[in-house]
Amino acid sequence: ARVLVPELRGTVVPNAVDLEYFSPAESTVDSDSMVFVGAINYRPNTDAVMYLAERILPLVRRSRPRATLTVVGPGAPPEVRRLASDEAVRIVGAVADVRPYVAAASVVTAPLRMGGGTRLKVLEGLAMAKALVSTSVGCEGLDVRPGVDLLVADDDETFAESAVRLMEDPHLGQQLGRAGRR
Repeated sequence: ARVLVPELRGTVVPNAVDLEYFSPAESTVDSDSMVFVGAINYRPNTDAVMYLAERILPLVRRSRPRATLTVVGPGAPPEVRRLASDEAVRIVGAVADVRPYVAAASVVTAPLRMGGGTRLKVLEGLAMAKALVSTSVGCEGLDVRPGVDLLVADDDETFAESAVRLMEDPHLGQQLGRAGRR
């Protein structure tokens, strides 16, 4: 931008979320549930949901047959809406408040494989002290420590294993959630 407009002054504003609004919530957690939150009509999110439902969820269900995926966000295209024909996938759509869905999930997911911009879904999950699994792309640009604040997995098997690990070890999820919130 400076090449085109040399007098342009820029400011870097770090990604942030409201820590009072996105705070840990008392909620009944379904130990077999995963959630994805985002604008589903954004191509990287569409891809992430399809990848999660078609490639990761079946692997998770090998160990956790009751595992479910809840997709929260506006603009689900037809291919995403069709995923709801599987009883394990719930497409919620746009909601006024994503927090109850995040609070009720055992695992918050960010399986992004492409895209840029702000990863607020990750910051919101961390702010709520939730166990979170992300790809490297899903958490790039954020000051997070893999294995300390969240789990990072870049292939189907490892992502599914990470989600199952968090479902089976709530203590680990709480530990990661506390560190992620900090």
